[in-house]
Formats: sequence, C-alpha cells, structure tokens
Amino acid sequence: MEIEQYIQSIEDKLQQLFRKLQLAQADNATLREQLQAQQEELLQQQSAITALDEKLKLSKIATATQGNGLSEDEDAFRREVRGKINDYIREIDRCIALLNS
Repeated sequence: MEIEQYIQSIEDKLQQLFRKLQLAQADNATLREQLQAQQEELLQQQSAITALDEKLKLSKIATATQGNGLSEDEDAFRREVRGKINDYIREIDRCIALLNS
C-alpha cells in the first residue's frame, strides 16, 4: 500500500509539473510575440528617426545656402557644406580629366 501511495504521489507531482510546463510555454509564446511586436515597433521608430534626421539635414542645407542672418553654428555648417560641395566638384573634374585623357 505504501508503494502505491508513493507512486500516486509521484504521478500527482508529475502532472503538476506538466501543468506548470504548459503554463510556462504559453507565457513564453506570449512573451515572444510581445518581443517581436516591440522589435517591429523599434524598427519603425528607427526608420522614422532616420527620415527626420535626413529632413533636418536638408533643412539645414537649405538654410545654409540662403545665408541670411546665420548664427555662428549655422555659418560654420554652411562653410562645411560648401567645402564638401567644392571637394566633390574637384573630384568630378579629376574624373572627367582622366576620362578625356
């Protein structure tokens, strides 16, 4: 009789453990879905940030090219942009010269 009670006790504990495992697996699946949703949202936000950064850059360039009443930072940015444009033009000129020779 004692062995049967011991076996029954083990079976009860196994069933309890199995229920806990099922709950943990369900929780895990839910958490994975939430994680996936959060990762997708993060990617969307990063894309939005990138787009806004690009718009900000273009806005700064547009402001810098107008050149009216610029602050020191804006004036420095304008000089930097013009310097880069001049560098690109020189590089293009070199490439054209190489192609023509």
